[in-house]
Amino acid sequence: MMAAQTAADEVMVSDCREVYEFKMSRGKPIVKNKVSITYSTLRDYGVKVQPAVFYGDNITLDASSCSGKPVPQYRSATPENVFYDDSRVCYYNVTLSRSNRECRATFERTFTDLHYFTRVLLGEQYYIKHKKVTFIIPKQMSDYRVVEKNLSPAVKVERAEKGANRIITYVINDMQALKDEDNAPAMASASPVVYVVGSFSDAHDMFAWSLALADVDTSIPTLDEILAAIEHQGQGDEDKIRNTFAWVQDNIRYVAFEAGVSKHQPDAPAQVVRKRYGDCKGMALLLKTLLVAQGFDARLTDVGTRETSCLMSEIPTLAAINHAICTLEWQGKTYYLDPTCNHIPLGHIPSNVQGVEVMVEQPGASGSLRTVPVLPITANSDSVRIDLHLNHSWQLEGSISRWFKGDMKELMLTRYDQHEAADRKQLIYNAMNDNDHANRLESVAWQDRDSRSEWAVLTATMTDGHSVEQVDRELFVELDPDNMLLSSLIDTTDRQNDYLLPFPCHQVREVVLQVPAGYRCDALPGNYIMNDEVGELSCTYQLVGDKVVYRKVMNVCNPHIKRGYITTWNSHLKQWNEHSHEQVVLSRQSSQ
Repeated sequence: MMAAQTAADEVMVSDCREVYEFKMSRGKPIVKNKVSITYSTLRDYGVKVQPAVFYGDNITLDASSCSGKPVPQYRSATPENVFYDDSRVCYYNVTLSRSNRECRATFERTFTDLHYFTRVLLGEQYYIKHKKVTFIIPKQMSDYRVVEKNLSPAVKVERAEKGANRIITYVINDMQALKDEDNAPAMASASPVVYVVGSFSDAHDMFAWSLALADVDTSIPTLDEILAAIEHQGQGDEDKIRNTFAWVQDNIRYVAFEAGVSKHQPDAPAQVVRKRYGDCKGMALLLKTLLVAQGFDARLTDVGTRETSCLMSEIPTLAAINHAICTLEWQGKTYYLDPTCNHIPLGHIPSNVQGVEVMVEQPGASGSLRTVPVLPITANSDSVRIDLHLNHSWQLEGSISRWFKGDMKELMLTRYDQHEAADRKQLIYNAMNDNDHANRLESVAWQDRDSRSEWAVLTATMTDGHSVEQVDRELFVELDPDNMLLSSLIDTTDRQNDYLLPFPCHQVREVVLQVPAGYRCDALPGNYIMNDEVGELSCTYQLVGDKVVYRKVMNVCNPHIKRGYITTWNSHLKQWNEHSHEQVVLSRQSSQ
């Protein structure tokens, strides 16, 4: 379906009323939810809409109806990249037309476990003409409250007390539609949202609840066999730790699993080993179990990654936690180990975990709230070195090596793993070529791609027959390899949201050209250096003895580009790319 962006578009929500009423039922808090939503169109031709509501293990669907009485549809609603989710959706297929410009749907649900009732998004996928979202909370349920974030001028808040109830109403008029765009921030981090707080007194209480779920059988029948394989690969404690981390990375496939209590309860380690796959909780508990069996101080850790929109210390709700890792205390240093990343070595912290709050299992306490360190951008590096000379046909020949580190290594090797064996050769061939794949490469091969290694390394030999022009006694040479990730302009056509680059990173392309005998370097292009709120872009040319050294660098320090700044960033990228394609001029020396 096409999401409307203004009141003039195909469909709008002309009226919507949502009520969330907190109640006690058999000594347990529940929430009764009623939704009445009306869709309208001004178009004469048929426009399809799908009034829908989600339900699942902790949400019962009590009633639904739709004007025109279409047949309700019931489907599972497992999102993309999630292996299993118990969520289901009830929806209606409705066509709005000249004779039927409006439809009204109603749904009634009950939230039966308020631990999982965490937030309500105020926006819709269509333009909202008018909407009211009301929370009714009895004064006797004083532990429960709502916290709003990212409210726009389109939202007004009304607070009142009526009898024994507190009533909070969000009145929404003329709100732009929520738009799902590539590389956009998570919807709840940028759009108006209301968080439901009260199931936990604070973050420590929430972690105690999480730890209780993690109290599962950790015995592994094949433990001795696994530890023997780990210890066989090295000597000393550091090798044991490194190899244990790598064993889980290499032998357990990560899958997302989101279903009721299982979204927060880890699978038993023996089951993860047997199935050879697990979610983040299962993999973290398995890694902890293997390390503890070898005498190390390993602890379960709940994480609110950069994708979450609130801090667990400020808003103690399960919406603030979306990941689990294993923390290791060893020789006075803390290691944050994320085995769902298959290719990072011991010591690297994935970017989505850096700088965020984590709750670490603490002996004798419910947990230790910490902030994960932020690594320098060079921890995520993509570095290319090319050594070139001119052959007798005035083509560039030489050797090329490409080095991946940190999240760059994880990204490249994950792509490699996802390709079929027959396609992997082409993938690494393309990774070593320019954007047009115009160079001729030979002997493209991995020199190292072990998960325990700091760098993954590709090497090849190359011949470039299109970057040199000969005019009379001069050679015009372009040195830029033109294969840098994130160097493309961002499409701003109808873009509504901010843009997220994947992570902070350091990329460098260094090309060294041997000036041929009988020639001298007559002209080098000017250097370009730019620093802005996103990072640094530079390309420099230098004559070092009889070699021309070209160096192109992109340092992304802040990967979150505000919508209003994208045009400026694009302008900087354009200037940078233009400078990088300028030519070095070599002139034949006059004979003596």
